[in-house]
This record gives sequence, C-alpha cells and structure tokens, in this order.
Amino acid sequence: MPLIPACMEACLFVVAAVATPSDPGLRYTEQRETYAVQGINRRELRTALRRAQAEAGTMGDGSVARTSQDLSMRYELEPVEGGCRLKDLAVSLDVTIHLPEWVPEGAVRKDLMDDWNRMRDALERHEEGHRDIALESARYLLAGLRDLGLQADCQSLRREAQKVFFRAQLRYSVRDGAYEHRTQHGIAQGAVL
Repeated sequence: MPLIPACMEACLFVVAAVATPSDPGLRYTEQRETYAVQGINRRELRTALRRAQAEAGTMGDGSVARTSQDLSMRYELEPVEGGCRLKDLAVSLDVTIHLPEWVPEGAVRKDLMDDWNRMRDALERHEEGHRDIALESARYLLAGLRDLGLQADCQSLRREAQKVFFRAQLRYSVRDGAYEHRTQHGIAQGAVL
C-alpha cells in the first residue's frame, strides 16, 4: 500500500460510482478516507492509533478504522387498475471506508514497515467485509421491494415498502454485529500491530 506524504491530516480518495450491472435498480458508491498516523517505532504507532480511537472527530465509535453506510430507497407510487404498484424504483448505497495511513518521518525499520503493511492490509480486508454486508443488504432491499408487486392501495404499498426497508436495516445490523463478533473486530483477521 503506497504511502502519500502529502496527506498529513486527512485525505479523501473517491472510488468512482459503481453501478452493479446485474441490478440496474441499485446505485452504489464507495469512498475511501484516510487519516495520518505518525511515529518512528511500534510504541509511537500504537499510541497514535489509541489517540485516534479516543478522538471522537476521527472515528467517533472507538475504532481505528470503520465503514459507514447510507442505504436509501426511492420510488413513485403508481395507482393502477386493481391497486397500486411501485414505479421508478431505485435503491442507493453509499459506503465510506475510513482507514489509518502511516506517514513515516524519516527512515524506519523494515520489520516495522512490514508489520504495519500486514496490519493495514488486514484492517482494510476487515472493513471491506463490512462493505460487502452492506451491499448484500442493499440487494436484499431491492429484491424485497420488487417482490411487493401489486398492493390493494398506495397507502398499503407505502407501509409494506417501509417494512421491507426496516427488515433490510435490521438484517444488516444483525449480520454486521455477527461479523464483528466472529472476527473480533478484525483481530482474528490479523488487524493487530
């Protein structure tokens, strides 16, 4: 993973919006944000990571890395003969992965650089797991909304669409929590310095 010395405070890397080809009703975007961590030895790096955990402005939830997701749906209610159906259905998922980036000041030991890169790669893989769970939940939402079909009236359809949205959010929360437990917040995947 290349280091970018020009990013001393915080950097934002935007991955182009990715439309999932198999799901034309799904709009997906992903961003990567990094924040600088400085130190010349393992103790200083660990201290800098703990400081980042404590700063509410950096992560907000006590993590050195995190993945935030924003799931939304948009549709029109179309009254038709026999009831109401969804029209112009779209589900959007915006994901931001926040990661630390070491900005070494001067020469560092090769073993420390190797350990950092190993930890950073594992941390990134862990956060990508959160992203994958969010993407699966977005696909679940889209499929559930499509399955609603024709409802008796538009008010009933709106209520059913909200229930599907709630189930998708709940599904995400449960699966994401289980993933954190199973991976020990990335530690079992090697996200340890």
